[in-house]
Amino acid sequence: MFYQEALVELLTSPEGINKIIVAIILVGAINAIFITCSVRTTYGPAQKEKLKIQQVKIDKLSLKQK
Repeated sequence: MFYQEALVELLTSPEGINKIIVAIILVGAINAIFITCSVRTTYGPAQKEKLKIQQVKIDKLSLKQK
């Protein structure tokens, strides 16, 4: 078990505050990576399908003009 007074003293010192800030930045960066991967896997295939449909429509229109 940690002594509460020692732990509080460590966390309120400049070195402790720096460690807390680094931990918050790391957690934020990991969150951003997970969110980016989630969005890509969820909306990436849908965007590709939409582009394929648009390309088919463009191809149909270009054939009619010839």
